[in-house]
Amino acid sequence: MPVLLLAQGDPAAKDLLRKAIQARYGLRPPALESLTIQFKGRARGKIGPMTMWVPVEATGRFSFPDSVRWDFAVKAVGVQIGSGVEAFDGETYRTTRNKSHNIDDAAGAESMLRRLWAIAAVLLTPLGEQFVELRSSGEDQLEACNTKINGCVELHLRSDNTLDYVKVPCLNPDSNQQQMFTLRLSDEIRPIDELILPTKISAFWDDEPYFEVEPVAAEANATIETAVFRLSMA
Repeated sequence: MPVLLLAQGDPAAKDLLRKAIQARYGLRPPALESLTIQFKGRARGKIGPMTMWVPVEATGRFSFPDSVRWDFAVKAVGVQIGSGVEAFDGETYRTTRNKSHNIDDAAGAESMLRRLWAIAAVLLTPLGEQFVELRSSGEDQLEACNTKINGCVELHLRSDNTLDYVKVPCLNPDSNQQQMFTLRLSDEIRPIDELILPTKISAFWDDEPYFEVEPVAAEANATIETAVFRLSMA
C-alpha cells in the first residue's frame, strides 16, 4: 500500500517525502492529529557565571497544525534550578519562565509556530496534508511550507532516505535574535508507544548547541484540551 500524500508541490519533492516516510514507518505511517511526547536529556544552562550542560526533562504537546506547548525543568545535582512553559493556542503565544508573568508577543508566536513546524517535519507525516506545499531544493533536500502559518522548514535526507536534520529561521526567545533553529536526528530509530522515533534529537541555534534529548514516552491522537495551550491547565 503506497504512502498517500495530499500535499501540493512538485513531483520530485513529493517523492523525497514519500521515501523519507517509508524509510521511517514502512508502508503504514501513522496519521497524527495530536501528540504528547516526554523527553529526558541535557541542555545548555547557566550555573552562576558559567554555561554548562545540565539535566533537563521536557514534555511536548502538539495539536497539528497550529497548537503547541513545551514544559521543561532544568536540574543540577538533583535540584531544580529552572523551569518554564512556552505555549501557542493557534492565536496567542504565552510563556512563563521561573514563575514570570504570561507574555503575549507576536514575534514569539511566530517563532513558536516555526519551531512547531520543525517538530512536524521531524515526525514527517504531518507534512503530507493539503495545507502543505512541497518544493525540492536539491538531490536530498526539500522544503515544506505550511500555507496556514506562512512558514517553511528545510529537510535534509541521508543517502538511505532517512531524515538527517531539519532547519528553520526564527526568533531565539533567549537571545531575542533571528537565528537558524536546527533539529538533528540520530540515525538510530526505535518504537515508542506505537510511534517510531529517533533515539536522540539535538537542537542548535545557528551552530551553538541548545539541547540534546531522547524521547522516553509518547501518546498519539489523544484529546488535548484547548485550555492546555492557554496555560489554563497543567
